[in-house]
Amino acid sequence: MGNGGVRLGGKAAVKAWILLFLALFSWPFLGVLDLPTTFLGVPSFPAAVFLFWGVLVYALYAASRRAGE
Repeated sequence: MGNGGVRLGGKAAVKAWILLFLALFSWPFLGVLDLPTTFLGVPSFPAAVFLFWGVLVYALYAASRRAGE
């Protein structure tokens, strides 16, 4: 049977992650998170930006490690 998913390897995966997070860091997506609520005492907007940034750093780290193999 064939593989149902598409696997990006190496540099293509890194580029795909960068493009995905550039799209997610654009205003229409971030504007959805600008709510008058807090998360552990931190306003939702800075908390979401920090969370997205952390996920971006980890995803790029994992993709670059896979690209080096």
